[in-house]
Amino acid sequence: MICRTLFRLIVACLAAGTLLAAPQPPPTPTNNARFYPLWQNAPPNTTDMVLIYQGGTQRSAWAPGEFAPYVSAVDSRDHKEKWLFDGFLFIEYVNGRKHAFEEGINLPPADQQDWQDLRARNFEPGRGLAALEQTCAETEKRIGRPLRSRQVVLTLPEPIEGATNWGVLDGRKLDFSVPADRVAACEWHIDHALKQWQALAPRHLTLAGFYFVPERTLGSTPRFLPLIAQKIHARGKQFFWIPYWWARGAAEWKQHGFDVAWQQPNHFFHPELPDSRLQEACDFARQHGMGMEMELDERLISKPQTFAPRLEAYLKAFEANGVKSSSSIAYYEGGGTLLHLSKSEQPEVRHYYDRLAEWVLDRQRSADEKAVAGQVR
Repeated sequence: MICRTLFRLIVACLAAGTLLAAPQPPPTPTNNARFYPLWQNAPPNTTDMVLIYQGGTQRSAWAPGEFAPYVSAVDSRDHKEKWLFDGFLFIEYVNGRKHAFEEGINLPPADQQDWQDLRARNFEPGRGLAALEQTCAETEKRIGRPLRSRQVVLTLPEPIEGATNWGVLDGRKLDFSVPADRVAACEWHIDHALKQWQALAPRHLTLAGFYFVPERTLGSTPRFLPLIAQKIHARGKQFFWIPYWWARGAAEWKQHGFDVAWQQPNHFFHPELPDSRLQEACDFARQHGMGMEMELDERLISKPQTFAPRLEAYLKAFEANGVKSSSSIAYYEGGGTLLHLSKSEQPEVRHYYDRLAEWVLDRQRSADEKAVAGQVR
């Protein structure tokens, strides 16, 4: 099974120059530059969006109890339960049967059935999206409705350029060397996802839009991305992206049609990488109007001596650069790390969950205050 953490580790090594010398971002002025805002009245306006790895058969579908520590947390400072993450990105990059939803993984491209299976896993009764909806409903009964909606973003697989085995639409076999066919496949996926969302009819969740799953250099892909964005916008949804560090095309994310992008520092995964990477990533994101990504994984539990300082470096850099107070943040946590931290009976392990929960709760309070102020005006 391909490990996303390993994939990110390789990228981090490449960018660090340990496997291949990487170009350094040029110095950029900071006058009038700012991060993508912590909250704004107009969408997209998620403050804290956690990545939920879900969809491939290589991993279990999420159950209601597993979502609980992501939906709410007991604030260790006043012992009150409060709403936690306000955004949930259902993300997948392989189908678990050796097919890939993005280029660059050295697997055959996913076909039409694979795309359909991805949606089926996300919309499985009692699991995935339904489990998240149930958890939010149960939480609302205990602590009341959140001031702002809990938002969901769904994966849009990449129609890998040159693929000819994807499938048939309207009686014609699609050829992904033709940009119009790539757009047609994406439009098919989007429309079916919207129909399935309508059938699910969640009362506690809002579908914000779709996430373009390739996070590496976009290559030739940008030629058709604005067309995809048009299709998404025409349906009243937004287009999301979280590029790897120094991915080609990251600085031009708006031109590609994305409504918001968060910059990956790719710092946590490679202990030899200096903390200066976090400053560089903050500078780059601020200059280009991006949000930032927080990164951690299970090694925070298995190797805390090495990886706890890596997480602390994020918290310190994000606070010093105003990310905590002013920027939207996406959270990569390795597909279940926060769940395991929350369930730990070891105080030194549980501490990391409480620390991160307090961080998110502070930001959620700020977002709520901004929302109230906006309503008053």
